[in-house]
Amino acid sequence: MATVEPKTHGLTAEEREKYAKDGFFIRPNAFGADEIDALRDRVEDLVELIETSEALTEKQKQVILKRNVRTDVTFGPASLSSIWRLHMFSAWVRSHIRDPRRLNAVTEIVGPDLFCPNDLYFFKPPGTGRPIAWHQDSWYFRNTYISSIGDAIQQATIGTWLALDDADEENGCLWVIPGSHLLGVVDHSQVESDDYLLQKRVTVSDEMEERAEPVEVPKGALVFFNNALLHRSTPNRSHRFRRAYIAHYMKATIRHIKNRQWAPEGTQHWSTPEMYICGRQLPGCVQTTPEKESMDWDKALGRTLTERDIRISARRNEEVKNGR
Repeated sequence: MATVEPKTHGLTAEEREKYAKDGFFIRPNAFGADEIDALRDRVEDLVELIETSEALTEKQKQVILKRNVRTDVTFGPASLSSIWRLHMFSAWVRSHIRDPRRLNAVTEIVGPDLFCPNDLYFFKPPGTGRPIAWHQDSWYFRNTYISSIGDAIQQATIGTWLALDDADEENGCLWVIPGSHLLGVVDHSQVESDDYLLQKRVTVSDEMEERAEPVEVPKGALVFFNNALLHRSTPNRSHRFRRAYIAHYMKATIRHIKNRQWAPEGTQHWSTPEMYICGRQLPGCVQTTPEKESMDWDKALGRTLTERDIRISARRNEEVKNGR
């Protein structure tokens, strides 16, 4: 059972107060430039591996790689909007999600028994990166998960947003409405335009819009945010990328809503959509693929991805077949 040491990179009194009051706090220099470059390089190598693979079907590639519909570019980072659940196939990324600079603060806020429900890598290419309307991540989670101990979904989760480039208003930085997490989970409606990356939104009042503030941060900054915090991002109107890596953390006391789809079509034989982080996995709650059985496509870098690389153990395949 993995554990974390909370003595380093834990919460300061100021961070704890800001998180409670505003729903987020920022660590401006959490990761060094070399570390960020290494993460970006690894992701681009994985993108190339996936795009050129003959072992993956086109449907499977589409599940992982979300194309940028605003560009004529067909391959590589400039052709993409986002990547779906990097953690499923990269041991290197899984170790990044467990980095103490993220995890020690997270365990203080959410607790010691955790899994990752989702992680996302946004590319937001120069000139074509699409906006995201006001929304709450907890609204999406509420449609998939429920607590087994009765606490609200926004109390059982936290998000982290890592800047992989300098982020400012020109290249489409994150915006937040401080204190909006105190509203709880609110209703979302359909976005009326195809211009937006996500198709659900919250309609905010003029007063709330006036309180919104841009989260302009340098490369390597890490933002911790309550998943009920209203946030959005604007289009990338610059000649620069605005890449970001988001990892969510959730209490092990969370279980799936009955009859939810286990995994997207074409990926049922892969690792679980959720990733084990640390602490206990509880009976009747979300169960995750053991690390030793998880896919590790990093080992395929420099060669062709094979059927063997994307196959998990026979035991796990049997569990998937039986709906466990």
